[in-house]
Amino acid sequence: MPRSEKRDGSFPAWLVFVMWTVPTVLSTFETVMFARLAKRPIPVWRAFVSEAPQWYGLALFSPIIVALGEQFPLRRPIRIGHVLVHAVASLLVSACVATADAVVNSLTRPSRASLLTSTSNWFLSGLPATTLAYFAIIGISYALRSTARLRERERQAAELEAQLREAQLGALRMQLQPHFLFNSLNAIMALVRDRDTERAIQALSLLSDVLRATVNSANAHETTLAQELDFLTRYLEIERVRFGNRLRVTVDVPNDLHDALVPTFLLQPFVENSLKHGILRERTGNEIKVTARTLNDTLAITVADDGRGLPSHGESTSGVGIANARSRLEHMYGPTARLSVRNAVAAAGTIVDISLPLRTASGAPA
Repeated sequence: MPRSEKRDGSFPAWLVFVMWTVPTVLSTFETVMFARLAKRPIPVWRAFVSEAPQWYGLALFSPIIVALGEQFPLRRPIRIGHVLVHAVASLLVSACVATADAVVNSLTRPSRASLLTSTSNWFLSGLPATTLAYFAIIGISYALRSTARLRERERQAAELEAQLREAQLGALRMQLQPHFLFNSLNAIMALVRDRDTERAIQALSLLSDVLRATVNSANAHETTLAQELDFLTRYLEIERVRFGNRLRVTVDVPNDLHDALVPTFLLQPFVENSLKHGILRERTGNEIKVTARTLNDTLAITVADDGRGLPSHGESTSGVGIANARSRLEHMYGPTARLSVRNAVAAAGTIVDISLPLRTASGAPA
């Protein structure tokens, strides 16, 4: 929306004056040219003064005409009463403009005709143009107001959409935090049941660190990949207290991607899913591998394990964590983000592929 245009679609008085100056100047040059062709040249200033009352008179009446157009709208269904109001109003405007024309011209271009006769002549000769201008003002005001209302609705819709998106992301984030907490507490409870007090205390200490990091993240929906990996490492340390060296974790992320932005708590649900479905079921233990690479302007993250893979009924792809991740990626990045959960082809295990737009916390290319 132009800065000079008001939100209701109207324009400030100075801009209205400038807009009506255009036809005034054009009429002035037209009068000068016709006077020269008729061998009766007239100074430009005199021609301007003689033409000004008609156009600037309409400029002065424009706010009144616009107000009448709103009070007695000429929109479907058309009401006869409203048409009559505008017909009378246009005649009154024409009469006032004709009177101003006659008075000014009697001073700048004196003639033998009386003021009443001059007014009548100006009224009859200018009536078509004045009437057309009257209804043009109403039409333009309707168009401007309709455009302004449309833009206002679009602005409000955009604000509501942003608020809805923020609320949805906040709800998804709040859903994920208790889910993670309950799973961590279950792991600690298992240690307590096994009467492994020392490791249970160690796990509680790690959980305290994780919760502190969670609280410090406030309501941020994005974090750097380095911070996300740090959070994931702390979470896995809790699980490692329980499972020891049977749980092996490999992180392969280039240093230049540590500043890349990712959704907060993006990776933990997939690692949790690996722990729940397929790994740590064998005495030799299993491995979880997290990798990150770039492809053009896309950040590609993979979480892979060498466990038993997806169950045939697909439970692992419908849990709270993965469903949450899908919703968050959709809300934050739309169709530019991708998420797939599949069984490995060459060997046992599950592979999670995530792709999202590559952005960094510093704004610089990763």
